[in-house]
Amino acid sequence: MARWLLLPVETKAREFHAKLLLAAVAAEAGWDVLLGEQNAILAQLPVLPRGVYLDKSIARTKTAHFRRLRAAGHRIVAWCEEGLVYRDRDAYLHERICLDSLAEVDRFFCWGEVQREDVLSKAGLQERPGDGDKLVLAGNPRFDLLRPSCRGLFAAEAEQLNREHGDYILINTNFARYNHFNGPDYLIEVLRQRGTLTTAEQEGFYSRWRDFLGELFHGFAAAIPALSKAFPDRTIVLRPHPSENHQRWSELTRDLPNVRVVYQGNVVPWLMASPVLVHNSCTTGLESFLLDKPALAFRPATSETYDSYLPNAVSRSVWSADELIESVRDALAAGHVAKDAQADNVAARYYAARDGALAAERVVATLDTLPAADNRPAPPVARLKARAAPLRDLARRVLRPRQAAYVRQKFPGLDLTETEAELARLATAADRFGNVTVGPHAWRCFHLRAA
Repeated sequence: MARWLLLPVETKAREFHAKLLLAAVAAEAGWDVLLGEQNAILAQLPVLPRGVYLDKSIARTKTAHFRRLRAAGHRIVAWCEEGLVYRDRDAYLHERICLDSLAEVDRFFCWGEVQREDVLSKAGLQERPGDGDKLVLAGNPRFDLLRPSCRGLFAAEAEQLNREHGDYILINTNFARYNHFNGPDYLIEVLRQRGTLTTAEQEGFYSRWRDFLGELFHGFAAAIPALSKAFPDRTIVLRPHPSENHQRWSELTRDLPNVRVVYQGNVVPWLMASPVLVHNSCTTGLESFLLDKPALAFRPATSETYDSYLPNAVSRSVWSADELIESVRDALAAGHVAKDAQADNVAARYYAARDGALAAERVVATLDTLPAADNRPAPPVARLKARAAPLRDLARRVLRPRQAAYVRQKFPGLDLTETEAELARLATAADRFGNVTVGPHAWRCFHLRAA
């Protein structure tokens, strides 16, 4: 009997290639894999194969969802996309780690020792034999793509970026709690609706967090014109966070001829092609470090509570626009980054799969130990509703155009031709997966398996 792995993708630029790699590793190991847009998979679950469903979160909003999946016969595993870089430990555990959701999953894949210890502490578990076995120290396939054995996947794209933009200065922003696509109060309102914010103290904490990111946002906005003037012969590419209001950045930089606001594709080739990254508390700071690229943490405002430790710790911190300009000039002149032993030790504590087996291989090895899913048929009414998913999606796009635009920004689309092409590039880069094929399976969903 076929073993199925269901891999939903919410934010394409961040997740697609990593889950394609995981799908290829699983297919190579004998799994049938369903890879597709998250909303499409969820809408069609009653007519999709029962299997192991991998979710991106164990927040409180997932508990009922996991119980429905389990009642339908699925096994459930999860990781937390936000579990590597978080600004405040207690806020992360409160917002992202729900023990009721954790209880519903068969395994939870941790980025590294720090996240595992933090989740264990919330769960009240001690490091005794048997305790915490559900928490697997696996890393994440997103970071497999940074290894030399996988970087070739993005080599041609990095070269194309250099042809288009030259040796550009890359700025990655991370201010969605302030500059959100749906406005500065949107995420706070979402947390209220989810029951995450229930006290005045919590409201104050998250409001101050939003306001601090506003200070950083305006600090970056003020520094970019000076950076533009200091390097008139360089293109400056500003890549906003996927949930940010990209148009706002375009308006702020409209009169700067060498600044381009671009949100396109996976961030890895953008990091590979640029001689220097500017960020603040962004995961791309660690990604640059692992790619041996210079990263500057620009910190026009600071907070002991709301700054993210990890990405700033593996970057060079700069505090003013003048210091930023000089540090960018130094990085461009050096052309490389000298490894810092202390930063290397910090990275090792937070990320588990820097060498040895790929994170994707560790995940699949764990999946192989799980009991089989129960492939019971869904009720006829549920199957009929699932087959109407494309029509319901069309209705939502007509009735809720703003929300539809936000979804498209995070997942602009995926078709069979693109999936086949990216799988072929991955096979060439990794020198494996030659026997893995991909074909259509359902609306916006694709089937990967070993031939």
